[in-house]
Amino acid sequence: MKARWMGLGMGAALCLAACGDAARPAVVEGNASPADGMAGAGDVAAMTAPYARAERALAEGRMLAPAGDNAVEHYLDACAQPPECVRARAALAELQPYVLIAAEQAIARGDGREAARLQVLIARIDPGAPALPRLRAGLDALAREREARDAEGVASDTPSPVGRSPTTGLERTVAADPAPEPATPSARAPEPPSMAAPAMAVVAQPRSSIAAPAPAPDMAQVRAPRLVQDAQPRYPLPALRARIEGEAQVAFTIQPDGSVRNARLLSSTPPGMFEASALAVAQRWRFEATGRAHDSSRTVRFRLPAEAARDG
Repeated sequence: MKARWMGLGMGAALCLAACGDAARPAVVEGNASPADGMAGAGDVAAMTAPYARAERALAEGRMLAPAGDNAVEHYLDACAQPPECVRARAALAELQPYVLIAAEQAIARGDGREAARLQVLIARIDPGAPALPRLRAGLDALAREREARDAEGVASDTPSPVGRSPTTGLERTVAADPAPEPATPSARAPEPPSMAAPAMAVVAQPRSSIAAPAPAPDMAQVRAPRLVQDAQPRYPLPALRARIEGEAQVAFTIQPDGSVRNARLLSSTPPGMFEASALAVAQRWRFEATGRAHDSSRTVRFRLPAEAARDG
């Protein structure tokens, strides 16, 4: 009896060993486990997270465009997720100056829609940004200019009623005027003596009165308006990190009220480094109001701060 129980125990042990060997290759052949499945799902989630999308967009040069799929908007989405909020906020702090420069450039070229979109992004990054009132004022000025242009276009497209309906009447008066001229030659003869003296007197008086102040407008044209509000340009982060100095020459038009419009780049050294910052700071200059437009130019120089130069 004892030998029989021992035989049954050995058979059960052999069966269990066989079952374990049969199950083990299935795991190896499938090359998968619950832990591996969870790791794969985590990698996919990380790749589709807003912060990862922002990093990929920034690496591909999509910092501000296209709308809805750019680095700034993805970083803003990442701020809603606590694990990524701190890193996303730090990245937005570095990108905010570039968003501001792009908004000011859009206002300078008259692109109100793009400027409004970028203004919304700045407000989302920092609702208390000091540049927001200036951007709103620029957008309001663009809206007023557009309304004025639209009003002028409507006025120019509207035909004049005087030139349309009284044409035949004017033709009758023109045809009737030459007829009386030969009929009354004696009436026209005395007119030259009576008109000659007043005409000479009227012409002589303006000549003597206008001749003296004539140089005044020329002096106003030559004298450039005085700069009353200067502004410091933002040092581009790539140039600051690489410790690069340079300058950019900007041409612009001083408006009658002293504001600056139509800023354009004349030269930049080194090329492709300081253009955006120089054009952006030109929009913040203010000159003395002279009541007329002036063309001018300035050179914006970029010099490293003392502490940055020492660290270099």
